[in-house]
Amino acid sequence: MNDATPSRDDLRSIARQAVRAEITQRAIALLDERGFDQTTVEELSAAVGISPRSFFRYFPNKEDVAIGDLMPMGDLVEKALLERPEDETAWAALRAALGPLVRIADSDPDNVRRSTRVALSTPGLRAKTIERHTAWAAVLAPIVARRLDGTGERAAMAAEAITQSALACLYVATAAWSSGSDQSYSRLLDEAFDAVAQL
Repeated sequence: MNDATPSRDDLRSIARQAVRAEITQRAIALLDERGFDQTTVEELSAAVGISPRSFFRYFPNKEDVAIGDLMPMGDLVEKALLERPEDETAWAALRAALGPLVRIADSDPDNVRRSTRVALSTPGLRAKTIERHTAWAAVLAPIVARRLDGTGERAAMAAEAITQSALACLYVATAAWSSGSDQSYSRLLDEAFDAVAQL
């Protein structure tokens, strides 16, 4: 077998990811239509054409089908932030580092809007979304701190404040975009960041 030929494990992984993506897309459509708390795993499974047992092979719980992809998105933001020019301000670098999230939203706006609506309209999922943003901040703030002049507690606190403010802008722009704003996701992010920058 040459290097270009995928292994059997690679093919299984690709197939599993494709099935997981299909389950997610159909489940999100149903959750958006009926509401997260009003929809059972049995109903989700039936809509997708699998058994509840099969559902749990792909997702540990119902929450994971709705917001399971948030943490990997944080990794994309971290990578993008690390690649920003060193002479860029921390605020500008954070805004630019959100570019991968915009590209994901632009690649499949209907499904991303639906999943975001589900996450933000369900109190438990909204709390988990904020919890994951807090986890992102723990990773991003030290990178921001390296961009700031100074070290120690004061720089760490400033970096945390800047990072949390950027994530609050992300949350506000995402909520506006998912609720049907006529503006692009990128434009809403720019407006949120600009509003805070003018303070």
